Amino acid sequence: MKTFKQFLTEEVEPWQDQIAVNDETGKKYRVGDIYKFAKSKKEFFVEDLPIKETDALKWWDKQYDMDNEEHRERMEKADTSVPVLGIRQEDGTISITDGLNRIKKAHSVEKKKTIPAYVTDKADMENIEPIEEG
Repeated sequence: MKTFKQFLTEEVEPWQDQIAVNDETGKKYRVGDIYKFAKSKKEFFVEDLPIKETDALKWWDKQYDMDNEEHRERMEKADTSVPVLGIRQEDGTISITDGLNRIKKAHSVEKKKTIPAYVTDKADMENIEPIEEG
């Protein structure tokens, strides 16, 4: 099994180029850049993030379907030991930028109530360079 450090330091993988959009500003960020920033600050690591504090299950159900074999298999293959990436909103809810399948598996298959995570505050996004898509 890959360690999280190996996971983050390997050559650019497809997940690193996924785009996260700030719903309020419309700015776009590479998920790999957000991870790089989040892992640089020890205070952003949360060993046991309560799943109920996230919006992940709601969003998983909107985007995926357990009756769809491809969706279900992708979720079942997710490695729940790898921290998810979240951004704390003003209301305290944590929006998951990367890791919906890991949270769904942890909650629905493994019956866990928590998951490891990197959680930044929304204001911290100003420290990350947005991307320009042309």
